[in-house]
This record gives sequence, C-alpha cells and structure tokens, in this order.
Amino acid sequence: MYVIDASVYVSRLRENEPHYAASRELLAAVQAKGIAVACPNLVWIEVAAAVRRGTGDPGLARAAVRALMRLRGHTFPGIDEALARAAAELAGELGLRGADAVYVALARRLGWTLLTLDQEQSRRARGLVPTLSPQEVLAGWPETGNRKLVTGNR
Repeated sequence: MYVIDASVYVSRLRENEPHYAASRELLAAVQAKGIAVACPNLVWIEVAAAVRRGTGDPGLARAAVRALMRLRGHTFPGIDEALARAAAELAGELGLRGADAVYVALARRLGWTLLTLDQEQSRRARGLVPTLSPQEVLAGWPETGNRKLVTGNR
C-alpha cells in the first residue's frame, strides 16, 4: 500500500523525463496487482499545474487529471483539519515544502510507504515513513527486478 507523490504521476506523462520508464512501469504494475494507493486530492492540482505549465495545453492538463481520478485502486482523501495540522507540524519540524508535507502526513497517518521522485522530500521524511522511488519498488518485485530500468538521478 502506497501514498504516491505527484512527481511520479507527472514523470509518467513526460517521455523526456529521466524517470519516465520506471514511473510508467510502476503505475502499470500497481494497477495490474490491485495495490491500494492513496493520494491527497492535492495531487489533482499538482498534476494539472505541472502538465499545463510544461505543455501550455489546458486540455491536456484536464485530461491528465481525469485519467488520474479514474485509476483503479486509488483513493483521494481530502485535506481535512487533522491532516492539515499534521502536515503543518511536519513542514515546520522537517523543513518540508507545503505540498510535500501533506503527502508525508498522509503516509504517516495510514502507515504506508511514500513513493516519490523528490529526493529532498524522501530524505527529510526518512525516519517518519518508509520512502522509495519507483525504481526501488520495481527492483524489489521479482517479476520486474531483473529488468534494466532507467534510473536517472536518485
């Protein structure tokens, strides 16, 4: 069970991203295996903003968010007061950026692993929640671990 950061979804959408192949393979495997995923509904905003700013295409940004909302096995909890307070505490204590703190707080609340490509988020969250990159998850799965993956800068 995973909390997946927006960085993984955005990377999966851009073929020129260094982590494109691993993100794409990971998300396909999560779907195929029926693994439970939770993302704060903030992920919709982050994906829309990244796609729009990266492509200049508002229609593509809307389509990316609609596709994300339809992913099987995904839940998108809202940022309620308790999650916002926990994220604010983590942001202050660990020096996390605001959105990053929300993902860490959700992973901590659920007791799930945080999947992210954001090295700073991962480094700061270690010790509170398990953090992995898509490459690290895939390397641990027997059916994918023997394949050579694009690793990028991790």
